[in-house]
Amino acid sequence: MSANYAWMKFYEAAVLETNPESLPSRIEVAQNAIGQRVITLAVDEAERRAIVKTLDALAILKRERPSRSICHQ
Repeated sequence: MSANYAWMKFYEAAVLETNPESLPSRIEVAQNAIGQRVITLAVDEAERRAIVKTLDALAILKRERPSRSICHQ
């Protein structure tokens, strides 16, 4: 993903978030930004592929984030 799409800054903020309490909202903001872009119907094939990869990465990040119980032990 070498292109610089406007929604990518939200994805990067989620990936770089170190506070487990803030991570879910960062992921949601990134997913919403991508969703807003997708509904414009002006997405070319390269951006579509980048969106699919990014949504997959966000799903993994969401699934693998530390649970609250682990962080507080």
